[in-house]
Amino acid sequence: MFAKSELKNLALEYGKKFLFPDFTNKLTWFVAGIGGAVILTPTPLKLIIYNWLVDSANLNSGSRFTLAELKPDAADYWVGVALIIGALLHNVANRYLIYKEQRSSLPRASGQSNQIDKELFKKFLEDFPSNSGSIDMLRQQDFSNSFNITRLANLEKFVDEWDTVEREFLNTDLERMRRELWEVCYTFNYKLSMGAYDLNGGPVFSCIPDAYRGTDNWPKHVDEKIDELNGLSTTCFKLYEEFVRFGRKSLAENI
Repeated sequence: MFAKSELKNLALEYGKKFLFPDFTNKLTWFVAGIGGAVILTPTPLKLIIYNWLVDSANLNSGSRFTLAELKPDAADYWVGVALIIGALLHNVANRYLIYKEQRSSLPRASGQSNQIDKELFKKFLEDFPSNSGSIDMLRQQDFSNSFNITRLANLEKFVDEWDTVEREFLNTDLERMRRELWEVCYTFNYKLSMGAYDLNGGPVFSCIPDAYRGTDNWPKHVDEKIDELNGLSTTCFKLYEEFVRFGRKSLAENI
């Protein structure tokens, strides 16, 4: 027998098929068409057709038979109604079989998608781990101070390599969060590369121009640049944590 959840899903997904059937099945079209013809055809015309069928049978078979006398007002609409109802029931049964096939294929497809996302998430954590210098820098660095640019190697790898279709998650929520994280990291990396200056050839950089380094008397645009970089780095860190937590939870729940 059917489970309650199965009956509920069937009713929600295909209940409307009974009231508004999809006449794509040729057999459904044929039977329902005959039923409609029986209902709509005037009784005198049906009598002519019946008599023609009897005469043709008698002419070709060599033995005669007759039909009971049909009155012009004979009510045989129930035949047409029965044919239409039978066609509708056939259509519903056909849809149920399609529904069962689709439902049976969902677990396998879902499992495959989840496995692909799990492997991709593992790759993400390898390229951009939470214990990397990049994450530590995003969490703690104040860009009014100098910094070692090599600590951002993992972030730069993420920005450079995770903007391709091969790095897209099949889970729509996970992919949306990955995309949002990538866009903010890209913006931060771009702004930093345009607003930082190497000290003695690097790898130490500073966002304070040489003319103002060592003083607190900075122009307004320097303060605005530092505030922007600090804000972007904080946003990157928060989005990273949200993405990792959501990824671990969603992939674990879909096992």
